[in-house]
Amino acid sequence: MNNEEKKQIQKQLSQLIQQDVIKIITDYSNKSLLNLDLIVTLIQDINLLKTYDVKYIHDEQIDEIIALMKNELNGNNSARVVALLSAFDYLQNTNQEFKKLIFINLSLRVPIENFLESFSFFNVLASSVEELFEQFILYIFNDNFLEVDETIQIDTIYKLWGISLQVFHDNEASSKAYELLKPLFNEALKKEKTEVAFWLYYTPLHYFHSGTGNNIDELNEKFKNEIEKPLEQYILNKLLAKYNIIPNNKNINKNGKIKVAFVMQRIIRHSTNNVLYSLIKNLMALKNDKYEFILYDLSFPEAGGSDKEFVEEFKELGIKYINIHEEIFGINGSAYSLLEKCIKTREILIKNKIDILIGLHTRVEYIFLYATRTCPIQIYWYHSSNAQYDIQGLDFRIKHGDFVVNEVTHDKFNFLQFGDLIEKEKLNPSIDKVYINHELEKFPSDSVKIGTIGRLSKVDSIDYITMIDDILVKNPNVIYIAAGYGDTSSIKEKISVETLNRWYFPGSVNAHIYGHIIDIWPNTFPHPQGLSTLEIMAKGKSVLTMKNDLHDFELQDKYNKQRTDKFKDYPLNVKNVDEYKRTLNFLINNKEARDLMGKFNLEYIEKNYYDSSKSINRFYEILEEVVS
Repeated sequence: MNNEEKKQIQKQLSQLIQQDVIKIITDYSNKSLLNLDLIVTLIQDINLLKTYDVKYIHDEQIDEIIALMKNELNGNNSARVVALLSAFDYLQNTNQEFKKLIFINLSLRVPIENFLESFSFFNVLASSVEELFEQFILYIFNDNFLEVDETIQIDTIYKLWGISLQVFHDNEASSKAYELLKPLFNEALKKEKTEVAFWLYYTPLHYFHSGTGNNIDELNEKFKNEIEKPLEQYILNKLLAKYNIIPNNKNINKNGKIKVAFVMQRIIRHSTNNVLYSLIKNLMALKNDKYEFILYDLSFPEAGGSDKEFVEEFKELGIKYINIHEEIFGINGSAYSLLEKCIKTREILIKNKIDILIGLHTRVEYIFLYATRTCPIQIYWYHSSNAQYDIQGLDFRIKHGDFVVNEVTHDKFNFLQFGDLIEKEKLNPSIDKVYINHELEKFPSDSVKIGTIGRLSKVDSIDYITMIDDILVKNPNVIYIAAGYGDTSSIKEKISVETLNRWYFPGSVNAHIYGHIIDIWPNTFPHPQGLSTLEIMAKGKSVLTMKNDLHDFELQDKYNKQRTDKFKDYPLNVKNVDEYKRTLNFLINNKEARDLMGKFNLEYIEKNYYDSSKSINRFYEILEEVVS
């Protein structure tokens, strides 16, 4: 590009930017409201100055209008106002770095309650999610971040990463974001910046790490060694002495009531809470005189806190419920100190004389509670996502399963197991056919619909996708529905061009509506779906799954085969991909067989899940075992 061409582009861009400014101000004058789309356009056009390496040409008349508008909007910190004023600042002083100005001002000045709109501006300055994360690191989470005021550190991580998780799920940039943030986490530990380390642990390090790759066991092991163990040692080596934390080694009084605390990260309607609900409902109904059960809700507000209606359902069961977050911070929904929450949660549990702590997740609060020995007996309840979890102070590991066995070994840890127990209304609530038919219209009416519902990261396996592709090639009347949240780009890259148009990604859906739409459930591997598999069985649908040490439907397979020899040569609990394809092809082309399997699946669920007596008895056996 010669000088004349460059001058012409500079002139045209400057005029375009000036036109943008006039449109924004004119529209604001007419409506007394800033137009988001017009401001986004201005941001895009200003960014072109750097693309073409030219400076903005000032116009005195426009400068006067900008000055008046800046005075008008002064004191307003909404995202669109901050973005617009940042653009005006840049136009008045183009020696600044435009992207840096936008990122810093939006990140630091926009309050949490309307921060989500900031992503409208971040997105136009980044060509991909990966680049967006890189810019967060470059402009915000850099070497200077550890030197700013602690309240700013907390607020910034809370806003940027907590809300970004609602916008970007399990995408290909996750692994890079994890690697970019890891040095900041390590430096925070080194400089004893506790809040930064604590906030980075779960949001975003844990999320970004767990959202990548297919081998979840290897990833969890890596995460444990790189993040969890250093954090655990920091708590033990630095925080115990600093805050005079003394391990709670009290003896349990077996002559009195033994207090058992379920500590939940938040109460929302997902599989973990559904199982917990059913367990508590049955425990409350039995009224065992030896144990007192209390539900502690961490109710972390980063993603909206707990579901108040579901909390009321728990309370109606008769269990004592304590909202830890509200007890410590009141109903304030703004950013908070995680260290303070950890310390005060521990104090509450000790004050309430809890004997057995059962943690249902792996947030930083749990690491702190376990490592500092909060209760005489401390238990990790594994929910099929992190079998490698290993924090000092963990005494036992428990899991609920598809069938009742006393103990399961996974890797080097033993899990005391009790059977699944889930309320019928949780597995198969009544659904109006109008909603089912409405969704059915989105798919070919004459197709056989195979698919799964859950995190798309579980679908994202080259072996699984290749197997499904082979099935689709051999069966032109079949479509695959991959329902659930997550990034689709990595999956689509693995799908053959020949079958891509027969893969459907409806996003997050009502699992109970789509459970009536899907004809066959080819469970994902190597990481199978969890509760959603039981939900589809409860609707009388065919299920095929790969044999797995912690997700084994062998009893269900035997249950079906005892009732007919139709499945004799077609195992439902398969050992390899060839067996998988052979049985799946059989079910696709034999409606009578899949309907029969669906009938048996429904019977199996009714017999083994709705009858809670065995599971509850086994749970009490576990309590007796850990107390003895």
